Amino acid sequence: MKKVKLFLWIAILCSACSTPKFLTSDVKPAEINDMLKIDPFSYISLIEKGNCDVFSDSISNITKGILNESLKTFREKLHLSSEELNITDPLVTEELKEEIDFLISSAENNKNIKSIAITPLIESLLSVNDKRFGLIIVQYGFTRVKGNYGGQIIKEIGMAILSGLLTGVSDYETPIKANSTLHAIIVDNQNKNVAFYNKSVLQGSKPTKKENIIKQLNKIFENYFWKKQ
Repeated sequence: MKKVKLFLWIAILCSACSTPKFLTSDVKPAEINDMLKIDPFSYISLIEKGNCDVFSDSISNITKGILNESLKTFREKLHLSSEELNITDPLVTEELKEEIDFLISSAENNKNIKSIAITPLIESLLSVNDKRFGLIIVQYGFTRVKGNYGGQIIKEIGMAILSGLLTGVSDYETPIKANSTLHAIIVDNQNKNVAFYNKSVLQGSKPTKKENIIKQLNKIFENYFWKKQ
């Protein structure tokens, strides 16, 4: 398992801790119907020792199930099809992951998302299922074992005190307890581009809790599919 220093991981993963304004093409939400939900991806890490996170297959699989359950809450609001796309071929899954990573990266770095062309595999999957629109949800995040967070706070305070005694400058950085980052993409097989992109970053809240995921999904799509409550 690959370990990543937590503060660096957070800096790379999310440049902000609030939901940015969503990006859209010329497609209006009323045009989106019978949207195919592609089985979501979840990448959750666990911090057991120190401040380094290790990817957890088991927690990620559990959270993926919670994501699917949470999306059922929004089935009608998101105009989702009764059909769902579940891929079991590992080679196809890996190719799909790469294409989704490319779309997320492109959307993060391009405010004009209608110029982002959908990728070959995603286009093929939509065509085979005779769907114009597809919904892609990806979650990244981390959580900690019991006792790790408090231990890290004590450690940081101790280091700050020592730094103050040695240099006269006390530098204290509060550890992040947990993180959940959701990315949502709607792809358009008719216009061959990305129709919608948004993300939600929730710090300090466990990525494995259904109420947190529902809160994030609501934030991502409000003022597009529905008005802010």
